[in-house]
Amino acid sequence: MLSHGMCSAADAVRADMIAELLQKRQEHDIRELNIAINEFRMLHQQPSNRREWDLYDPDGLKKDRPARVSDDDPRCGISSLQKFDGEDLNNKARTKFIQEQRRIWAEQQICERNQVEFYMN
Repeated sequence: MLSHGMCSAADAVRADMIAELLQKRQEHDIRELNIAINEFRMLHQQPSNRREWDLYDPDGLKKDRPARVSDDDPRCGISSLQKFDGEDLNNKARTKFIQEQRRIWAEQQICERNQVEFYMN
């Protein structure tokens, strides 16, 4: 009976050692798999390659075009509510042109006034 008890104890120790080795092997395999998954994600699954990248792109507003760029913009249909009466898309260019025109007129008036004063004296 003693030898039978010794065998089962030795078998139990051996089974524990085998279980411990298998557990270490499984942990090692899981670690290696996680490393491979992370490498794959870094190489092939960049955020900029995703189809919904335009939804959370931090520079999306900088890259985006305005809702309407001209009166003849084909993106704006009848129901787009992008064209309003009295709206002036060329306001900046027109204002700059008017300022330049006023500057030229002021210079002309100064020249004319100087010429009149010159002839009067």
